[in-house]
Amino acid sequence: MKLLITLLICLNLTFLVTAQTKKEIAVMSGHSEIQQVDRKGMQVLIELDEKFVSKNWAQKLKEFGKVETDKGNFILHGASIPDISTACTIYSNVVSTSKGVFVFWAIDLGSEYIIEGHSKYDAAKKKLRDYAAGIYIADVNVQIAAAESALNSSVKNQEKLVKLSETLKSDTQKNAKEKTELERKIDENSKELKVLESEELRVEGRLKDVKATENHEEQQKLLKESLSITNNIEKNKQQKVSLENKLKENEKDRLQLIEDTKTNASNIAASNEEVAKMAKAVEVVKEKLKIYQ
Repeated sequence: MKLLITLLICLNLTFLVTAQTKKEIAVMSGHSEIQQVDRKGMQVLIELDEKFVSKNWAQKLKEFGKVETDKGNFILHGASIPDISTACTIYSNVVSTSKGVFVFWAIDLGSEYIIEGHSKYDAAKKKLRDYAAGIYIADVNVQIAAAESALNSSVKNQEKLVKLSETLKSDTQKNAKEKTELERKIDENSKELKVLESEELRVEGRLKDVKATENHEEQQKLLKESLSITNNIEKNKQQKVSLENKLKENEKDRLQLIEDTKTNASNIAASNEEVAKMAKAVEVVKEKLKIYQ
């Protein structure tokens, strides 16, 4: 797709410089040896790919009758060409040269060929010229389709980046809330630990006092309470470690989100430029149609 974009942009910049007037399509008299006979007729130069022109011209000839091929030539017996003849023979070929592709046809009315000076010459000439203009337009339409496809692809990519931007923004907000909540829990954990440690000191002091007496029941009760507090302190410390680890992960996520957001912003800027270029490419290629109309 990037290669296609580059080619289209180059194509359009060239067009802006050179294609300021209508395309001159010149139909001229010509002759070609077909089936060992020098056929007189007319030809038009088309500056497009030979395979594309040949295939397209063969399809066009089918409008006039059944097309036969002979050594790269096209022959139509009993052809019917509106405004020219209802029963004629067409001899035609497509020849590639350094200048471009020449499309030639000779129209045999049976007793004569339509050559310059014939009453039907201008009509035949116009049909060949109209065909040339039509194939140029067809080629431009292919370019337009390619440019529009590239534009649509660029727009879709842009939309994905914008959605990603929204997702990153939402994730950043969630990350900030998670950090606040973790910090709150760590603060509560610290306060709870202080309370437990204070309670532990109280129980230890009380236990010393009770040990000096014969009150075994109270001693057992205080030992159980001390053990419970010790367990709670251990749980509290483990919870603190877990919360601190989560806070570290949260910070890593925050830094990654910052980096991803910067990268995405840069990608969006590049995408905006690409969409603008492709929109211009579509506009310029469409403008090319005017030089053939």
